[in-house]
Amino acid sequence: MTFEPKDVFHKLEFDKVLDLLEKEALTPMAAAQLRELTPTTSFTLIDTGLRETREFKLALEKNDRFPLETFDDIGADLRMLDISGYTLPADAFQRILRILSITRDIFKFFSSVKKEIYPKLYDRIRALSFDEGLIRAITAVFDEKGEIRPDASPELLRIRREIQHKVRELDHRFRQIIQEYRSKGWLSDTPESFRNNRRVLSVPAEHKRKIRGIIHDESDTGRTVFLEPEGVIEINNDIFDLEGEERREIFRILRDLSEQIRPYSTPLRLYLEALTGFDVIQAKARLAVSMRAGMPVLKEKPQIGIRKGYHPLLYLKNKSIGRKTVPFDLRLNAEHHILVLSGPNAGGKSVAMKSVGLLQMMVQSGLLVPTHELSEFGIFEQVFADIGDQQSLDDDLSTYSSRLQNARVFLTKANPRTLVLVDEMGSGTDPKPGGAIAESILRALYRKGVFAVVTTHYSNLKVFAFRNPGILNGNMHFDKDSLSPTYELKIGRPGSSYAFEIAGKSGLSKDIIDFARSRT
Repeated sequence: MTFEPKDVFHKLEFDKVLDLLEKEALTPMAAAQLRELTPTTSFTLIDTGLRETREFKLALEKNDRFPLETFDDIGADLRMLDISGYTLPADAFQRILRILSITRDIFKFFSSVKKEIYPKLYDRIRALSFDEGLIRAITAVFDEKGEIRPDASPELLRIRREIQHKVRELDHRFRQIIQEYRSKGWLSDTPESFRNNRRVLSVPAEHKRKIRGIIHDESDTGRTVFLEPEGVIEINNDIFDLEGEERREIFRILRDLSEQIRPYSTPLRLYLEALTGFDVIQAKARLAVSMRAGMPVLKEKPQIGIRKGYHPLLYLKNKSIGRKTVPFDLRLNAEHHILVLSGPNAGGKSVAMKSVGLLQMMVQSGLLVPTHELSEFGIFEQVFADIGDQQSLDDDLSTYSSRLQNARVFLTKANPRTLVLVDEMGSGTDPKPGGAIAESILRALYRKGVFAVVTTHYSNLKVFAFRNPGILNGNMHFDKDSLSPTYELKIGRPGSSYAFEIAGKSGLSKDIIDFARSRT
């Protein structure tokens, strides 16, 4: 899909929608994919994305818990596993086990009628199979806390039992030694400590020569030495040797487990890909729930048929402060493919126009939108938007010159599958020539058959729309009595700027306003 200019995502605030999606992701992997989400022109991809999101949203609304939880990226672990003979560390197996456990639960979720209720979600794993053998292999080695089981192998069980026996023997002998030397006043108030993984005595420096043994360390002040008494050296050596045996046996167990799992690196990658895909979908669904979004009717040809549509970000903002958002209806098709939208400033013209572009981009990104379910969205190949101040210091361009450059690009590249959005068409220069140039550009866009929504205050553009059957006039309704906007979009007739009425309300004198009326 093509965008002009390059900052269309920012101008239409699609980047803010991506920010919201990113926050809903459970994992960094899904967040990264959502950050890169972009509209596509593939009907199949759009339709699948919309249906997947609608199904997950249905599950959320029914409290039909989909068993998806946080998980770590095992991509790096699997790359190392592909190296022949490589032994994975213990924490890698915990990450893999997490992936396997969640995948197993998802397969169980779809083991009943759920695969008929959520067919598009089930398609994500339909071609995959799952064998709990890998889970059993890992849990035979690791306990619930992720620690190596004492009985992970008969040899490990033997070693750990011997260690426990030696530790008990050491503890008994140490108590005897402490009791003997404490009675002689040769120990510190805290009689024992650990140094170099050895159990040692805390001995005041003046008594260190009275006790036979090995000095391992001394305090910073030099007043205390940490001494391994002769009576436990052999026991400590035995424990040290057994702990070495334990480490070697654990490495052997992990090596064998790595060899057992190595042939399954491809299915594990597919599980990781599937879970990340589900995370992307759940983020879309959660955002859809928050903005009361649904799936519109998708059409292959370009068209827009919005019923009771809301600007997504405005809806969320107003919802957070308890303010009502006014929906709008708008229909553009091959017969009427351009809307000229007029009305007073701050009446909602720009918001309505941006809503059209943002909703279209969301749909083509597989996102549900806050519109009536009978709304219709076709597929556009290009979205062009000329919105806001585009003055360029780098290119030495004024706002108006920049807008003319945009117009030139639009007219060069536009076709009947292009959606063009222009805010305050023709503004930025003298009204008479500016209005004439704007009308000429609008006429060229009309002849190219593009779909467009343009906002303007220029009367000649309203007249041009009135005289050409493929262009609609529209206005943002304004309450004449209260002189305040209602934000309702009305199709069929142009709107007034209500400049004199608003000027009067602002406090300008009657003489000023009457003179202005006479000049116009």
